[in-house]
Amino acid sequence: MTFQGLVLLPSQEALIQRLHHSASYSDQLLVLSGGQGSGKTTLLTALATDFDESNAALVICPMHADNAEIRRKILVQLISSPIFDDEIPLAETLLRVASTQTKPLHIIIDDAHLLSKELWAECIILNQIQCAGKNIAVTLAVPPVFLAELLSQLPESLRRQVLPVSIESLSLPEREALYQTLLRCSEQNPFTPRDIVRAQLEKQTGTPQEVINLLELALHGQPEKKSLWTRYKVAFISIVSVLVALVIWFAVTRPFIPEPQPSLVTYPAIDSPAFLALGQQRLAPYFDQRLESFKLSQQRDDAIEKDPLADFHGEEPQADADAATEPPVDEASSKTENVEPATTLDSFKQAEIKLEQTKATNPLDTADTLPKTGIASAEVIPSQKPTKGYTIQVATISQLDSLYQTLKMLEGAEDVRVAKYKHLWVVLAGNYSDSKLAHEAAAKLTKQYHLDSLWVRKWAELGGYQLQETYPNREISE
Repeated sequence: MTFQGLVLLPSQEALIQRLHHSASYSDQLLVLSGGQGSGKTTLLTALATDFDESNAALVICPMHADNAEIRRKILVQLISSPIFDDEIPLAETLLRVASTQTKPLHIIIDDAHLLSKELWAECIILNQIQCAGKNIAVTLAVPPVFLAELLSQLPESLRRQVLPVSIESLSLPEREALYQTLLRCSEQNPFTPRDIVRAQLEKQTGTPQEVINLLELALHGQPEKKSLWTRYKVAFISIVSVLVALVIWFAVTRPFIPEPQPSLVTYPAIDSPAFLALGQQRLAPYFDQRLESFKLSQQRDDAIEKDPLADFHGEEPQADADAATEPPVDEASSKTENVEPATTLDSFKQAEIKLEQTKATNPLDTADTLPKTGIASAEVIPSQKPTKGYTIQVATISQLDSLYQTLKMLEGAEDVRVAKYKHLWVVLAGNYSDSKLAHEAAAKLTKQYHLDSLWVRKWAELGGYQLQETYPNREISE
């Protein structure tokens, strides 16, 4: 509903006169406070238009407006010259043009709670500047909550420069007068009893906006509430249409895939020739691979060389069954076992395994070997041992078969000897006058026979070792 012109009540006219008087003769900043719908905009508009004694500028501050925009809106109404700088404070600009003004200046800003603190400070300073013989008047309209917060933040000196003016509630006769005045201006005659209107006005807080809302209700009635179906009908129809279109598109573009038909598979009986033939066909690769593996194993067994000591008819020293596991007691033997590398003993054990495989393959060779081993186990004759110089300890062996393999491997080496220490056989190589020659010979043996970490020892350290007499064929004498 729109009403032409302004309808002012007696209390509003009195408030406008008060504001005009304070703006003309006071050097304080006028701050008009009132709630929503209390008529602040109406009062400020009347204040800016009803008096011709001053040059007034009315500005309604929008939300999120910068300082330059507000300055520009004020200066456009106060200064006739279109050339000004809206980036500098208002006080500097108005001081520059104050001499050209013929009327006092009055700046009126509605919704001033949206202004920045910088512009609030400029407005307070403007009250101290004179133009045409009077101070520049500034009137701002704010909500009551903002005014209370502003006053609490200002120091005492600046708080005295602020003059707050509150808008009082309309009395009941003024509400009825405003209602009847607006009803006559609408040129409508709703059937509403006066008592009902009066009762409704008594329930209100006394703002002009409440009177206008009551008149709107009397003229047009309660607005109909739209149902949810009416609000979201278009959106619902759109969603359903899109879903139907997608279903149709998938049904048309997707190729028809026939369902697979189950196939019947028949299997032959277990005792049938077909089942046996199928089993032979599937197991044939396994048996072929097994036969080929057996042939390769036979070839490896045939390639193993015959034991070089198989024809030896001597007696073998009787070795204690538990002697291989008992460590030597004296200090020399302990050093020997701690320093002896594991790789040399492992090579001798591999030689023993190969010899056993050869015996298992050829039982006749095994039968011939057994009596020879018994002969070789007879007591050996010790030989005289050097007391000075150095020798190379090649290996420490507990099994006689491993000793044979070691001697066979060192057949080309010079001055290879065998010493007996308790139940162990110790293979020694060479007799050298100094340690340097012994180490050079050890390095040569390592490179030539692929032995690891040979031990250079003094003959004086081998006190408990019995050097055995050897033959050119490296066999131990009886």
